[in-house]
Amino acid sequence: MALLPYHKPHATAAQRIAHLRARGLVISQPNVAARKIDTIGYERLRIYFLSRRQLGLPGRPFIPGTTYQHIIQLYECDGKLRDACFIAVGQFELLLRNSISETLSHSFGSHPYYTVGAFKDPMSNLKALQAFASVYEKSKDRRAKHYRETYGHPVLPPIWTMKEFLTFGAAARIFQCLDSSVRTAVAAQFGVGSDEVFTSWIEALVDLRNICAHHDRLFNRSFQKQPKRLKKVSVPGAAPNKLKAILECLDYLLTQRGIPSHVTQTAGMIIARHPHMNPAEAGY
Repeated sequence: MALLPYHKPHATAAQRIAHLRARGLVISQPNVAARKIDTIGYERLRIYFLSRRQLGLPGRPFIPGTTYQHIIQLYECDGKLRDACFIAVGQFELLLRNSISETLSHSFGSHPYYTVGAFKDPMSNLKALQAFASVYEKSKDRRAKHYRETYGHPVLPPIWTMKEFLTFGAAARIFQCLDSSVRTAVAAQFGVGSDEVFTSWIEALVDLRNICAHHDRLFNRSFQKQPKRLKKVSVPGAAPNKLKAILECLDYLLTQRGIPSHVTQTAGMIIARHPHMNPAEAGY
């Protein structure tokens, strides 16, 4: 099928408001609503507008009674969910980086990067080494500067210093390069007996963290990265493509390390305080 040329012209906030009102959205203060669109951006609010439109009807009108304030409340609820999730994911990120570091240094010494046995195979060793080197080269941390100016060999700092420079994404990629015995040992520290399940949880949490960090949408989202079920404890219990499932996994991981966050419950309470948010849109 031939692709269509894009032809929609620029629209001002006032024109956006007129369009929304024509589709049935109740806007009691159009000037105030227009300023809000200028502040937030129409495209960022668009997904919330669409969620309350009857997409199967001609012209895709809003559900009767939907107000502009309802949409803003959905947007604000989403922001509070992001804040709560970001804090909890950050706790796990620190624990994961530390667990990887401690497990590697215990078995392979201060510089495991050069030990092939720490990794799945030589190519995985190379990929991990490249990731470590890239992170270290880009780091402006004072500890990185100190090592560069003090030590000539090995060229990379010890793993317990290096782990402080890793992003969550880099730590997740390096984890997948590790030998199965190392992955299993790290997973066991979080009460997960399968490194395959643990890896899927890490991937889902990295995805969640990136969404939160970039102020993207949690509301009514179907997550591409889905956590596999840990059968012995039936976690997650919610639909695996929804927010609640990922938070159930996160709660389990943090509880196993003695720092329960109750983020699943916190998110549920945030949703409950915003009656225009449908709990099912987050898997609740």
